[in-house]
Amino acid sequence: MMDPLLLQIISLGFALLFLIASAHKFSNQRLFRANFEAYEILPKGFSNLATHIIPALELLLGIGWLAIGIFAIKLGSVTLISIGLLASYILAIGVNLKRGRNYIDCGCSFSNSNASNSENGAQQISQGLLFRNIFLIIMAIICLIPVSDRSLHLIDIFGLVLSVAALVLLYATFNQLLANGNAINSWRKNNA
Repeated sequence: MMDPLLLQIISLGFALLFLIASAHKFSNQRLFRANFEAYEILPKGFSNLATHIIPALELLLGIGWLAIGIFAIKLGSVTLISIGLLASYILAIGVNLKRGRNYIDCGCSFSNSNASNSENGAQQISQGLLFRNIFLIIMAIICLIPVSDRSLHLIDIFGLVLSVAALVLLYATFNQLLANGNAINSWRKNNA
């Protein structure tokens, strides 16, 4: 049995992840579409549909995870759809890394660059992103474990807030390290 506090921490972390991701995509759909098309996974005719469905799906998943985290509503479909979406991201990144196309902006950062420019803050796809998404899938799978009936107390709420803040900082730090690695690799290529 899983402690309900752990479920709330993971759920609120996923809620923030998906809500921020959807807001990012909705706020600049042109850039998101350019990033999406750069992956060359789907035919161009499907790009318009996919670039509208993905942010909407992320928004719904964010709301679903929020419901799980705050109201302890059991929504197994939210977990399964999240796993599927993250797995599709892994597939798209993996296929392009295998093709040798590691210069693509992952579309997951808040950069203002275009899809092919890695020097202006764009986060290029990398094996690190694969590992990050695999880790997120593992966290989602953990949420499928049955939850104990333990009631939460005031100290648990304090722990919840601190834990979610720590997760946000760890996630941001990992993304910054990936972006820094891309910038260093770009600098090395230009000076070689």
